[in-house]
Amino acid sequence: MIPRDGGHERVYRWLLRLYPAKFRARFSNEMVQLFSDQLRDARTGGAPAGAARTWLRTLGDLAVTAAAEHVRRDRTVAHSLAAPSITSRALGTLGILGGAVLVAAFLPFIPWGPDFFNLRLALFNAGAMAIVIALHRRQASVAPALALLAAVPALLANAWHLVMIVIVVSRPGPPGVGDYGPVYMAASSAMWLSDAWFGLVTLRLGVVSRLGPLALTIGSVLPFFGQDQVLAFLGPDLSAIIGPLALAGVALNGLGWIVLGIVVATRRRASKTPSQEVRPEG
Repeated sequence: MIPRDGGHERVYRWLLRLYPAKFRARFSNEMVQLFSDQLRDARTGGAPAGAARTWLRTLGDLAVTAAAEHVRRDRTVAHSLAAPSITSRALGTLGILGGAVLVAAFLPFIPWGPDFFNLRLALFNAGAMAIVIALHRRQASVAPALALLAAVPALLANAWHLVMIVIVVSRPGPPGVGDYGPVYMAASSAMWLSDAWFGLVTLRLGVVSRLGPLALTIGSVLPFFGQDQVLAFLGPDLSAIIGPLALAGVALNGLGWIVLGIVVATRRRASKTPSQEVRPEG
């Protein structure tokens, strides 16, 4: 439901918290004013969907620019930092690809058949594991025990789901309804819940900007409730509401991995300055 009147500005101002604090202090008032002007212009024509289109365009722009500003903030101290390692770039790129193929499933012009569907999920799981591995070292420097409790379930659950994908693909003939049985359901549930837990811990530890882990947490909880077996248990009334939300959650999950992948692939490391030899005078 779209808020009314001043509620638009209040919600938008709250969403600006995704930007770095210094950026908000400098530009938040101007951004809220621009958003208000865009809403007013959208309503001028009298189209009932004008406000909705403005919100969709604004949310898309916010997701991209907020992540960019956090990356830009990290680069302001680039003179004292070394370039990302090859390993970080590789893991981050794999995470970006995994999230991208998940989001790409919502593009109508891409013909996703059964084989491509499973390949997409396999790449998604591989990308998720890459990001978990890349972020674990940073999280362990803040809270070793909690970081381990977040990384291990996410790695095991995504690996389990990946194995189930390989088993389904390796069977002769196209995948059938019976190929996605209770074990696959258990692997899928474990994957969504562990990804949500990893996102929540990452959000709590604060080693990266909040946009990625927040999208990952919300985007993992919603698909869990959108699984066929869960929807059947909830009944038709709730299914009609949760079903579309679950699809939106899948897209949000992919965006979360993309943002985290960008952070991993571009964030610089502390450079090691060589020690200078002290020579005696004279």
